[in-house]
Amino acid sequence: MTRLYLRIFISFWLITIMMIVGTSLVVHWFDLGTNKPLGNSYHSGIPTPEMRLMHDVVRQAINSDMKEIRLALQSLPPWATRHLYIVDYTDRDILDRPLPITVQNLLPGISHNHPFHKRKSHGRFAFGRYITLEDGNIVKVITLTHPDGRNIFWQLFFNAVWPTLLVSILISGTACFFVAKHMSRGLITLKKATRQIAGGDLSVRVAPKLKGRLDEIGVLGTDFDHMTERLEKAMLEQKRLIKDVSHELRSPLARLQVALALAQKRSNGDVDQELNRIKEAAEYLNGIISDILSLPLNENETWELNDTLDLRSLLETLIANYTSEAGNKGVKLAFKGCVADALVPTHGNTLIGVFDNVLRNALHYTSPNTPIDIILGNEDDRHYRVQIVDRGAGVPEQNLNDIFQPFYRLDEARDRRSGGHGLGLAIAQRTVALHNGSISASNNPEGGLTVTIILRKADLD
Repeated sequence: MTRLYLRIFISFWLITIMMIVGTSLVVHWFDLGTNKPLGNSYHSGIPTPEMRLMHDVVRQAINSDMKEIRLALQSLPPWATRHLYIVDYTDRDILDRPLPITVQNLLPGISHNHPFHKRKSHGRFAFGRYITLEDGNIVKVITLTHPDGRNIFWQLFFNAVWPTLLVSILISGTACFFVAKHMSRGLITLKKATRQIAGGDLSVRVAPKLKGRLDEIGVLGTDFDHMTERLEKAMLEQKRLIKDVSHELRSPLARLQVALALAQKRSNGDVDQELNRIKEAAEYLNGIISDILSLPLNENETWELNDTLDLRSLLETLIANYTSEAGNKGVKLAFKGCVADALVPTHGNTLIGVFDNVLRNALHYTSPNTPIDIILGNEDDRHYRVQIVDRGAGVPEQNLNDIFQPFYRLDEARDRRSGGHGLGLAIAQRTVALHNGSISASNNPEGGLTVTIILRKADLD
């Protein structure tokens, strides 16, 4: 069951129950049933519950004999017998109960010539009816109001209609169940398909699952498939365009770099400054193209993790490679690892670039003469956690997620020589996602930025 399914089911069922109970209540209150007596037998207005009880008993008793009446009266619930008395021709209750004073005062007014009588005495109303049973015995049916003035309408109502209500509610519940299931099935199918698309699977189609539905949901399913087909085509074209453009740029760029090298040799120092600027621009362009070619276009794609990497060895190797550069800035790279062999599944050497990029960024932005902590530990039983902590200026809180977006720059005015082109962390984020992991950034209370990478442990079984 889904929340949508429950809302539809419960809403339909509650509305149906309200209709059934409301209709039954109106029918019972105004006595609109098929067994309503002919004419205005209630003498005035809407009958009281006690008068209704008397007429219901009379309708059933008039076709019964004394024995059946006695057994029926004994089977009634206590709340009804407190308000109902049936007396014989000697004015004695057929169950040998003492008659209340109100009943005793009413009896003389009921006779063959005056079959219906009502009277109030001692604060209670009494209603009486003179009838002849099927076996010829004469009885008087008498009902009383409650001594405290309480209304017995609800007891009378539920006692009369509860079997019908129960059957109607069960039948309506079954019908609402299947209606809700039918209505929500198509929406649930669309919901699952939408999640698949959000996960990067643009091959999903829903029309076969909604086959035979000619309503709006069926039409929506057809339109949904048309949309996914166009999205899939557009995505494939985008991938092909990016790769093709990047490859096409590589050839003239390579020729430019060769020509630039020749020009530097032949310049005799006359135009070295201009040639160096051209070289820097060419190297920058080459870096962008390389990153674009290595950038996974969709972090929700799947990679076959066909290799295993030891995070501890990788981090120790990177620290050794950057120790000299860090020493020039007065930065100490401090490794803190509580895990001996931190093996994770990987795809080739892709994770090396992730940690190399994050560590290089930390070294670039940390303040001089400060340490950078590289911490390796367990996130839980199934994941490792790597934290790289610098002591730089940090990142504004509202931009912590933005730094993982392609081509995002925190400082638009900074010189490109001092910063990258905004693809390093984007590549890292998508690469980690393709390893079923996560990467995030947070500011340190004492200043600086902490980048946390969580990766799944290798299954060695």
